[in-house]
Amino acid sequence: MTGPHARYPEIVLLRRPDGSGYGFFFHSEEDFIHAADSFATPVLRSFAGEPVPGQPEPQEHLKTAIATFIGQAFDKAVPGEVGAEGVSRAAAACVRTIFGGAIPRVVVIERREGKTSARPGIEYMRHPGHPLAVIVEGDAHGGEAHFFTSADQFRDVGESHPDAHCWLPQIIYRLYARTPSIMAGKPLTDRATGKHSVACRGITFGLQAPLEERPEGSIRAGE
Repeated sequence: MTGPHARYPEIVLLRRPDGSGYGFFFHSEEDFIHAADSFATPVLRSFAGEPVPGQPEPQEHLKTAIATFIGQAFDKAVPGEVGAEGVSRAAAACVRTIFGGAIPRVVVIERREGKTSARPGIEYMRHPGHPLAVIVEGDAHGGEAHFFTSADQFRDVGESHPDAHCWLPQIIYRLYARTPSIMAGKPLTDRATGKHSVACRGITFGLQAPLEERPEGSIRAGE
């Protein structure tokens, strides 16, 4: 895929106003369709059959279900049994419902003034040298994410103390001097030793983008 649009999104970003959210990767058109169908099909099936006078069409029920799940994601109220993977399926159904067949390669789902919208995330295909989004690949399609509007904001978070909710940006900051716009990290555990590590990667969309490691010792002690 060389243009800004395709038959499926490579990445869907759900960005909250506070800079937290989710990032989801779709690996092929089939993967995207499967994710969207796994959310949409049960909803549509439950309202199949003879139409009831005065009741909404099944597609309207689907839109309501999507809005409910996406709203929970924005409100940080996703049930534990749903998790990030459940949100990824609702996000896929949301994107397909809004864009149809010509889908941006990067889609950003936002909520402003109480209204949810989706738009092309063209800014993520430009690479200013620091992350605009850092995504934890904790589930099949991604997971929680942190978003940054400037290099200074990323540096401030990168130099902060990591905690259970925000730790990957600090790792990325310590490892790399320059990066593509989107960085991802997959937590790994060595079964033999029990030691934990993170496999990091940059998403370039086939474009030229920097990924430069920091020289050893370039971060001051205590940072």
